[in-house]
Amino acid sequence: MQDAVIITGSAAGLGKALSHTLSSKGYDVIGIDKNGDEDILADLSTSEGRQFAINKALDICPNPRAVVANAGLSPIHEDPFAILEVNWLGVKELLDAFLPSLANNPNGCAVAISSIGAAVGGDESLINSLLTGDMVNARSTLTKFADTSHLEAGIIAYSSCKVAVAKYVRNNAKLWGDSGVRLNCVAPGRMETAMLDGLLSHVDIAPGIEALPTGITKSAPASQIADVVTFFLEPDSLFVHGQVLYVDGGSESLLRPEIF
Repeated sequence: MQDAVIITGSAAGLGKALSHTLSSKGYDVIGIDKNGDEDILADLSTSEGRQFAINKALDICPNPRAVVANAGLSPIHEDPFAILEVNWLGVKELLDAFLPSLANNPNGCAVAISSIGAAVGGDESLINSLLTGDMVNARSTLTKFADTSHLEAGIIAYSSCKVAVAKYVRNNAKLWGDSGVRLNCVAPGRMETAMLDGLLSHVDIAPGIEALPTGITKSAPASQIADVVTFFLEPDSLFVHGQVLYVDGGSESLLRPEIF
């Protein structure tokens, strides 16, 4: 297979919607997920799973056209430490590994998926540990939150990872640009997925979700966010690089209007 788009977390939510959108436009898609009937079944919460996904994807398509690092666990996942593995290492390690192959494709590009949670913010110490590669300290920091509240630990892990993903894109704009590969980030707001349903059904989480300000509509189907991701993968966006775009009905700009 040549010129494929590799998508992690392709079995549900945004990943599934994006796979459908790209396939309908004639792109070859390689889906990676731990569930479903995907091209590659891999558990990105483990180092072995991440390496298997990388190796298998490159076996199928040595020089992919694009990578979308989309896989992510919910803030209310039962294991907050797994959130660090999937939502951070499952993004960073795969993007780092795919860069050389993307550089061999004249259309090479990548999109990392962050979240409105990045605008809400995480724990600075945890974020810094993630960005500097100090996973020992990252896990130690998260343990302190988990000892107090398992739920709080999950929320902080999720938001911190999403901040780190957005910063990864900004921090690596030069490296990727020097390699001739565009790298951008999409940060969805209230996206109509099973993850959102789970958050809204949680008595302690739902009020915070409902309190998010919106300037247009409160939520959008995953297919609309998929359309934005698709734009970043196509020639119309050749002059767009190193950007973090919130696709959230205006929530981020209302939360922090001074940042642009």
